[in-house]
Amino acid sequence: MAILAGAIAGEMTVDRLKEAEFPRTWDVLRAGVTEKVASGMVAGIWNSRIPDRVQLAHTGLRREIPGPLPMEADTIFDLASVSKVFGTATLAAIMVERRWISWDTELQALLPGYPYSGIRLRHLLSHTSGLPAWAPFWELLRERCRELFPGHEVHEIPVPARQKLMRELVFAIPPDVGPETRVLYSDLSFLLLGFALEELTRMPLDQAVRRFVWQPMGITDAFYNRTRQSAAKAVIEQVAATEDCPWRGAVLQGQVHDDNCWAMGGYAGHAGAFGTAKDVLIFARALLSGFVSANTLEQFWRPVALPAGCERTLGWDTPSGAVPAVGRFFSARTVGHLGFTGTSLWIDRDAGLAVVLLTNRVHPTRENDRIKAFRPRFHDALRADLHDLAR
Repeated sequence: MAILAGAIAGEMTVDRLKEAEFPRTWDVLRAGVTEKVASGMVAGIWNSRIPDRVQLAHTGLRREIPGPLPMEADTIFDLASVSKVFGTATLAAIMVERRWISWDTELQALLPGYPYSGIRLRHLLSHTSGLPAWAPFWELLRERCRELFPGHEVHEIPVPARQKLMRELVFAIPPDVGPETRVLYSDLSFLLLGFALEELTRMPLDQAVRRFVWQPMGITDAFYNRTRQSAAKAVIEQVAATEDCPWRGAVLQGQVHDDNCWAMGGYAGHAGAFGTAKDVLIFARALLSGFVSANTLEQFWRPVALPAGCERTLGWDTPSGAVPAVGRFFSARTVGHLGFTGTSLWIDRDAGLAVVLLTNRVHPTRENDRIKAFRPRFHDALRADLHDLAR
């Protein structure tokens, strides 16, 4: 697909995804709510053939409890790990474009206090750093805060202090194996990448993403919400609700679902971004429309070479597995990302097509995993509708 010459940050018209043109898609979305895949959904597409328009569909509820609220096309979602590409990884690509860093910059060059050598930025981005996948830092952080700030809850501690404590906890986790030895999806890798980009830009990550990524793209509604209040006092009703969280004592609606991100202050390299379906599609349009150079984009989206068989790029996933989440009809050059809360973005580079599916599948409990079978079903229905429209 040729890079578009149109405005990257221009106005975007929002149209309804017409039921007469997308009957399969609408049937699947409504069935997903009926079958309790999620209480509500917003889905949408951006097509390079109509670069100034997105088409959106919404159904169901953005909140079931404590009182029902309807889903709207402009409902804001906790994007969960889609934040990795919507924010952190793209910020890294912009820094590479500006030649402030390279993909091969050593982590220790940006974080001199990090004790383990040999890890490069490309290893963090591609989940080939050798680091573990995850750790319950929120529990450790709560313990440290109780020691240092007796009588105070975590959310009452100043965010900079929590961010500093989180760095110390993450720095203490050694790699399991050397870089490029294995592929293991790792939140630790993106936590470290976020810390490194903060040192590079001399800005907190939430501010750096807004300054270098969202504002130049024309994304105005996305945000990170710094956690300075209890979950019960920080409800934002325009946001789709996520989990009824036992340890935070409320249904989360406007505070980040990820426990580690919440404890460290609401923004992190691996999670924390909130946005609408329109926001995510504006982001996809920008990447396909020359926001970074063709050379940088090709490096960004090229599958990494080591270890052999890796199906990840520098920050992004590709269709993989017996039944890919993106279904059967997207090209091999498709890139995308999933989010734990029930979100996803996929970009088919050959078709010039971006597809977003935002759900609140963890509301009111994360034990609901029906989204795994639903995602390919949705994407197959959408591509079948698009195929019929093109005939």
